[in-house]
Amino acid sequence: MLNASSMSILLIVNPAAGKLRAKNGLYEMIAPLCAAGMRVTVYTTSARGEAAEVARSIGGEFDRIICCGGDGTLNEVIDGMLGGGVHCPLGYIPAGSTNDFAATLGLPADLGAAARLQLKGEPRSIDIGCFNDKRHFSYIASFGAFTSSSYTAPQTAKNALGHLAYVLEGIKDLPALQPVTLSAVTDDGRSFAGSYIFGAVSNCTSIGGMVKLDASLVDLSDGMFEVLLIRMPKTIVELNRILYALTSRDYTASPEFELTRVRCLTVTTPKPMPWSLDGEYEEGGTTAVICAMPGALRIIA
Repeated sequence: MLNASSMSILLIVNPAAGKLRAKNGLYEMIAPLCAAGMRVTVYTTSARGEAAEVARSIGGEFDRIICCGGDGTLNEVIDGMLGGGVHCPLGYIPAGSTNDFAATLGLPADLGAAARLQLKGEPRSIDIGCFNDKRHFSYIASFGAFTSSSYTAPQTAKNALGHLAYVLEGIKDLPALQPVTLSAVTDDGRSFAGSYIFGAVSNCTSIGGMVKLDASLVDLSDGMFEVLLIRMPKTIVELNRILYALTSRDYTASPEFELTRVRCLTVTTPKPMPWSLDGEYEEGGTTAVICAMPGALRIIA
């Protein structure tokens, strides 16, 4: 087994994450790693997709990859690793604004503390999501009437459900809502159909910082993902029920919420629909197949 003094590290940093938090805390992260004798190579990204390409092309040359950024940066690194057949353990130093997946893993928000965890944490195998057999995501694939428009505002794009709640709060005219009409079938034959304003296939306890699921319901390595669907409200009463459920986190209070667990979900829509994978835009199409990949990644936690 490698010890810290013989370990080569590729530290991929998104310097713009968290209002430059990652850039300003670079020394804070590197210092404990170097003090332990780790050989650290730092790569700072400057464009979308660069983290994935770096992980894919050179990640296999290192004993461990550490990603510093938000959930979107982590998504890129994981997609690059799995797409490039890179199987070394992955460390995550969360430096974004929401950090849903870090909250699920119980990772410290302090950059130095998260870096020191790399010295004592152990790799654990977790499930990863696969979208249409080509894109990977660490914790959530989501859709909704506001998904595509939310990408014009970077922060709300990373916090899709919070954006949904904000928009719903300001809507006085129900016809202004633009629901998604779909049918969905699970791997074990269950089906859903109708008009929905939001949907997510997730493997986390926090969705967009808005929906919190009980930790006892979410197992990162059970080969199952949680599915949340919110039906289109037909009356102001139904709309208010949805808002109450979002703010109180009592999802049983609104029959417009549907929660289930799946290994694989196929979603079909009459026209192409955009998706969000870990807060990053995915063009999508009329059919989306989202499946759990059991134990596909080893992450330090």
